[in-house]
Amino acid sequence: MPGGKTHELINITTLVSILTVVYYLSTWPETGAFARHPDINEVIAFSVSYIFATFYLSPDLDTKSRPYKRWKMLRILWWPYRIIFKHRGFSHNMILGPLTILLYLTVIVLALLLLSGVGLQNIPIRIVIAATTGIVLSVEIHIISDRFFSKVKSIL
Repeated sequence: MPGGKTHELINITTLVSILTVVYYLSTWPETGAFARHPDINEVIAFSVSYIFATFYLSPDLDTKSRPYKRWKMLRILWWPYRIIFKHRGFSHNMILGPLTILLYLTVIVLALLLLSGVGLQNIPIRIVIAATTGIVLSVEIHIISDRFFSKVKSIL
């Protein structure tokens, strides 16, 4: 398995690659890849959530990992997650891993938004979709790199 720093490097490299391809496809008129240019707010929401997920929402939150420790005093929020999910279990499943992290985070965020009085109808759906995509993709890249390195290790 790659270590925490390797996971972070893989994820950031992937993000830079994605943003480069999106920029290239959106500026080259002959590709016709996009019906419209990507909205800068959506790109920012995707990128910020992807980076946040890389450093704070790893599938390794079920251990005393770097992402878990980065939560500092707020890591208590992830204690139930650590109890419910054992390492390399659901958290490292390609479908259930991102889904459980996303649902768990959604409960926390919705509670904070409701307590602060922020109306959910004020958040544009495209921004929510972009942010959700960023989180899910970051978690998936982590899981894929774990599987890839495990496969390579078993071959060697």
